[in-house]
Amino acid sequence: MKDNFLDDTAVSPVIGEMLMIVLALLLVSLFSVTLLDLLPAERSPSVEIKPDYTDANSVTLYHKGGDWIKKSDIQVIVFRGRKTLQSEFSLRDQSDKTIQSFDLGDTVVVQLIPHSETFKSGDIVRLVSGKSTVFSGTY
Repeated sequence: MKDNFLDDTAVSPVIGEMLMIVLALLLVSLFSVTLLDLLPAERSPSVEIKPDYTDANSVTLYHKGGDWIKKSDIQVIVFRGRKTLQSEFSLRDQSDKTIQSFDLGDTVVVQLIPHSETFKSGDIVRLVSGKSTVFSGTY
């Protein structure tokens, strides 16, 4: 019976291997969380717009440079004093075709609803994309 004792020489390497795996997992998770904090935040589009207020029935906004914007992301808001007016807009390219994005050379034509309504001096026209105002101008 003296020769039948438990051989525990392998316990120490197994525990060491488990500790190394746990340490590697902790370091990988810490590194990935740190990298996620370094990602840049979503930025709002930057667009240079030239307005045309020559027509009382509509306002035309020309895209003169900057980022492009999807039509689904665009909202046009018209204010008259403290009142918000109902409006609609259409996107057109240089050949006057309807398009799905607002890019260099394109136009946004804004009209009030009902179409018999006209723009008046002091009306504020805002082009909004997402949560940011891309353009704001007074008629």
